[in-house]
Amino acid sequence: MAYDIIIKSGLVFDGKGGQPVSADIGIKGDEISTIDNLGNTDAATVIDASGLYVAPGFIDITNHSDTHLTLFKFPLAESMVMQGVTTIIGGNCGTSLAPLGGSAILALRKWADPSEFNANWNTVAEYLVQISRTGLGVNYGMFAGYGMIRRIILKDETRALAGHELEQARYLAEQSINDGAFGLSLGLAYGHERLATTDELINVGGVVAACGGILKIHLRSENLRIFPAMNEVVRIARETGVRVQISHLKVIGRKAWPSFDEVLALLRAARESGVDINFDTTAYSTTGSPLYLLLPDWAREGGFAKLFPRLRDSGARRSIGDAIRGRTLHYDSIVVMSAKTKDIVGQTIAGVAEKMGIAPEEAMLDILLANDGRVTIIGQTVSPDNTRAAIRDNASLIASDGFGYGIPAGQEGGIDLIHPRSFGNFARLWNIFVEKEHVLSPEDAIRKCTSGPAGKIGLADRGILAPGFKADVIVFDPGAFRDQATYQKPFSYAAGLNWVLINGRIAVENGRHTGVAAGAVLRKKT
Repeated sequence: MAYDIIIKSGLVFDGKGGQPVSADIGIKGDEISTIDNLGNTDAATVIDASGLYVAPGFIDITNHSDTHLTLFKFPLAESMVMQGVTTIIGGNCGTSLAPLGGSAILALRKWADPSEFNANWNTVAEYLVQISRTGLGVNYGMFAGYGMIRRIILKDETRALAGHELEQARYLAEQSINDGAFGLSLGLAYGHERLATTDELINVGGVVAACGGILKIHLRSENLRIFPAMNEVVRIARETGVRVQISHLKVIGRKAWPSFDEVLALLRAARESGVDINFDTTAYSTTGSPLYLLLPDWAREGGFAKLFPRLRDSGARRSIGDAIRGRTLHYDSIVVMSAKTKDIVGQTIAGVAEKMGIAPEEAMLDILLANDGRVTIIGQTVSPDNTRAAIRDNASLIASDGFGYGIPAGQEGGIDLIHPRSFGNFARLWNIFVEKEHVLSPEDAIRKCTSGPAGKIGLADRGILAPGFKADVIVFDPGAFRDQATYQKPFSYAAGLNWVLINGRIAVENGRHTGVAAGAVLRKKT
């Protein structure tokens, strides 16, 4: 028997942006062996892909399954696999599950409850060994979070690093990348990293560059102050030579929307001058983020340890409320998606405020205090036109900014809602921006989800359909592939995905997840 699996008669997209060809794919073990006309060649399993598209599995370069702890609760990550994702990259936005030490684990508080989590590792190497024993349903790689490194060094202090501390940060960054992390992620909008100076980031970024890693950056600001934030990133890249990937690039707030074309022009000019910089974007014009990020920067300095006393102090609270009022937020379109107090989940800030009989700004601060700061929201804060421009731009890659889930959790009473991108992002990209609006060609859309992210982070054997590459393959109906998750009912799998192979094993068969844990832990090659 020549092959374990043959995918016959599909329209094959190589993932590199080339024109598709009608061909058969022969798979042996976990690799693609042949792409050709295989005629009547025998195989243990033959998949009829007539009339269907065949592409590399999607690579989600901005995924939060690890830091939301769903990687442990839902290790098969069905919500990702059922939209064509075969590889997720975690450790984003400055927070990762390794390295750990001191109070670093508390960085998870903005997304999950650290008390639900028991780590028996410290280093990236130790963590990757442990996670490989979990039985993952997707391939998993990671960035090391710089917020974790700073917390290991500074513990609960929030300030710039001193000389010897900077050397320690450099050492931990280098160790983490040598242990298998694909680079270092920065969450510059969050408390502990906000006080990292540009010079500090250049210093540490130089180590990342020397190790051949990526600097993955959540900008300091995504609103009216986006240009200083962008200039900082370009400066870091230019002075260190490090390859940069900006996470979920967007401009938030109607007043800032008109500046997005200039943001893209700035990036274009940097790339033309030799700076290796890309960004990723989702297929949605809504954001899902922690509620506390709507507070003024100064109020968030020092993290939750400093924020909560400010919210309880009448003078500081009044100043915070005044600052929020100056931002022209649309409270009737900001929906609470997750909170400890479940009765507010699914309600708008405006609706909660009306029931409480107080101003929306006051309601927001009360909600934060009552829920220990761990509240996530969805808001219509991104321009649909800017979303199209981001998706179309040559420098963009596609990512979910979500996390893996399983359907049963969405059918229990009293559960938090989530952003539908965790179930629908890649299918929505295809349905809206390829099939309906023709923002992207099929070839380019697939490239932005496959070889694009693989090439950026250095996955040499994934993201392309070619002999010798790992058999991460999806087969879908181009006219039926679409998202079904909504904001009210986000726990709905995408439609139109027929087959998914991960490392040569069938994870989705005739549109149904098989329960196979076919994923592998991916490490940066040194």
